[in-house]
Amino acid sequence: MHNNKDTMLKYSKYYKLLDHLFQKIEDNLNLYSNDAEIDYEIQNYVMTITFINKSSIIINKQELLRQVWLATSKNGYHFNYKDHQWICNRSKRNFWDIFQHACSIQSKKQLFFLKQ
Repeated sequence: MHNNKDTMLKYSKYYKLLDHLFQKIEDNLNLYSNDAEIDYEIQNYVMTITFINKSSIIINKQELLRQVWLATSKNGYHFNYKDHQWICNRSKRNFWDIFQHACSIQSKKQLFFLKQ
């Protein structure tokens, strides 16, 4: 019998991946901070991104499941780390595609993010 614990990320690797993801998100948002009027706040691996129209996106860790969760004005997504990227467990799309699309819709501007 295959144990799910064997396939789960170790805490240290999970937090390294989280740190990298959150830093890349910050770097990308900072590229648009003046143009798209995007504000964000991070506290204990919870990032709240607020747009000029007061809509928001929330990204947070789900430590027990070793996932990243993304809540947009339209939907919620859960991502597992597979093949060197965060993949939505329902749509199988990667985090950056979903996140970039959601930010573009909610900011009402076409945003392009650097993914690596």
